Amino acid sequence: MGGMGKSSLVSMVCNDPDLLDTYDCGAWVTVSHPLDNTDEFMRRLRKGLGLGAAAAARDDDHDIWDHLKEKRYKIVVDDLLTKEEWDQVWRKLSNFRNTKGSRIIVTTRRVDVADYCAGSVKEEHRHVYQLEPLDDDESKKLLCSKVYKTTILPKEMEDQGSLILKRCRGLPLAISTIGGLLANRPKTTMEWRKLHEYLGAELEYDLRDIVKVIASSYDGLPYHLKSIFLYRSIFPENHEIRGTRLLRRWIAEGYIAKNIDMPVEEVGERFYNELINRSMIQPSKNKIIPGSRVDHCRIHSMVRQIILSRAIEENQLCLIEKQCKEIPQSKIRHLVISRWKGDNKFKNINLSYIRSLTVLGDCPISLISPKMRLLRVLDLEDSTNIKNGDLRHIGDLPHLRYLSLRGTHISKLPSSLQNLRYLETLDIQGTQVTWLPHGIVKLEKLCYLLAGVKFSRDLLQKVDNKKNPLGNMASFLCCNYSHCRKGNGVARRLGQLTDLQKLGVTVTGLTEKGSHEFCESIGKLGRLQKLEVRSRSLEFLDKIDELATPKHLASLKLLGDLPLLPSWITLLNDLTKLKLLGTNLEQEHVDSLGGLRNVALLSLWEKSYKGESLCFSTGKFPKLKFLDIDGLEKIVKVRIEKGSMSELEQLWVNNCTELHDSDDGLYGVPDLDNLNELLVKKCGEKEKLMEILQWQVSQHKKRPKLLIGKLIVPTSSMPSTSAAAKE
Repeated sequence: MGGMGKSSLVSMVCNDPDLLDTYDCGAWVTVSHPLDNTDEFMRRLRKGLGLGAAAAARDDDHDIWDHLKEKRYKIVVDDLLTKEEWDQVWRKLSNFRNTKGSRIIVTTRRVDVADYCAGSVKEEHRHVYQLEPLDDDESKKLLCSKVYKTTILPKEMEDQGSLILKRCRGLPLAISTIGGLLANRPKTTMEWRKLHEYLGAELEYDLRDIVKVIASSYDGLPYHLKSIFLYRSIFPENHEIRGTRLLRRWIAEGYIAKNIDMPVEEVGERFYNELINRSMIQPSKNKIIPGSRVDHCRIHSMVRQIILSRAIEENQLCLIEKQCKEIPQSKIRHLVISRWKGDNKFKNINLSYIRSLTVLGDCPISLISPKMRLLRVLDLEDSTNIKNGDLRHIGDLPHLRYLSLRGTHISKLPSSLQNLRYLETLDIQGTQVTWLPHGIVKLEKLCYLLAGVKFSRDLLQKVDNKKNPLGNMASFLCCNYSHCRKGNGVARRLGQLTDLQKLGVTVTGLTEKGSHEFCESIGKLGRLQKLEVRSRSLEFLDKIDELATPKHLASLKLLGDLPLLPSWITLLNDLTKLKLLGTNLEQEHVDSLGGLRNVALLSLWEKSYKGESLCFSTGKFPKLKFLDIDGLEKIVKVRIEKGSMSELEQLWVNNCTELHDSDDGLYGVPDLDNLNELLVKKCGEKEKLMEILQWQVSQHKKRPKLLIGKLIVPTSSMPSTSAAAKE
């Protein structure tokens, strides 16, 4: 049944490093219901395989076959409901069979459907695995991990804990949601007794009605979380959504109240993390890296059933799908058109009350109307069939704050865009747009422009002080990528965006004067939190004045040769993430970086370190939780001295083929008291080292997971670890 953990188990298996090494590619496709045809399924399959959006228009599926025919692949078909759905899916997938040992994994709630799917392949390739509920000990451990962050339940709470767990019937989803509720209540026997009595009254006649268990967790949410959690019903069950997309929509809708003490974005982040901690929304990736934010989240189908019904009951949401026959006439606030190819019956809706419009799949012709006078959010991300002409009424939406055209075939933005004086987010990433309208500088509230290098350059050229005053656009918060090069003036104009919080920049061919202008501009960005700089040589960074250092920088990513470590970097006391690639640092530079007291994530990628022996000295990196060493081809020794990285939880060593096959190849693992996971992958045949590490892990008090990957190809033919692959 739902909530048993089928998808979670498959995700865990598919993300196992050993398994990742044995497959060339893969895709995860959650089935949309009802599955009237396979168009949406194939679109998601293409996206999962990384094929271009343009290929989705093809009907022959040759693009998929060309991609898969010489590869060993795995495809997950998640949440299949009926035999008829499998017939439609298998009719497509059977065309991609090869002799490379590829696999298809299906999750379903029905045993008869599982057996039916297995009957489609030869007997030696069939395997049906039926999940069982957690036993008493496993249930108790899961509850404790949610409530107390340990595996031990206090003795005084055992009786009430056992009664509550009995109601959860061993279902991980029920235990997680109830645990999230209990974690935020007083941890007393009286409080737990009240909850048990409530559950007992609700479930007296149907102990397996897990929906009511989850509903109790929703009812237990504080008021400020209920509205934003209910908002999540806009997106389909098991639909992965970027945390930033959700957060910026909340802000645009006014769900995050302004706070005097902290920026509204930070308040939204706290709410987002609180929902994850309460298990109301789930991280979409199986592996969460300590020290990094959860980039994507999803909501379980059973949880969505609750909030969807409540949203509809309160006239908050109107969901128009393919099978929709009747269009409600009430004053709805959120309109969602999902995979609907009907006529224009949606025109019968009173559009004047709509606050958000979301299109999932095909976008009906001329959907955007001047009647949507109160519209704050227009989200067309990944929708199909939308054309430039469909945006002609954009300028007639005076309250629009969030506009996403990401992943569409739009190639031109209308000049009327300049009328959107309250627009905060403009997302045109992955579109065919090649230039920005001149009126873009009139968007005084614009905080987030999500596009790319050429667009950011175009924006900065349009706000040149000599031609067009910058005005209030100094509040610009996010600029994906700019391109600073000789003569284009971008280095100087960056300093005018004084409220910029995130900046990615590529620097090429700057003169001495240009280098000074760039560093002066960085010094003026007092609110900068995330900075990424790419250049053949990063030597010019030492021109940033220590007194003008962006003191609130939380994330720094440097890609390029760094002959001398700038002293201002060691002053970044708020820095939590540091990623280096191609910097060619030496041991003394690593020692200096080790003094950064709040760094939780450190990534040392290809050519970031040029020595053969890497040492982390005692007392260095006191808050580090995740260390990722990848592609250091010359390294033969990694030494972690006792007292170094005392809070480290995950250690990954990947593509370091020259490591010594002895105890000094990777030294110091037993002294990492908080280690939960050790990964050593693609480091060649290191039998002695692996035996030593296995013994050390077995003797470790926390018994961390040891993940040993397989060497697939020799070093000479290994693909380069590109920056893009490290995003």
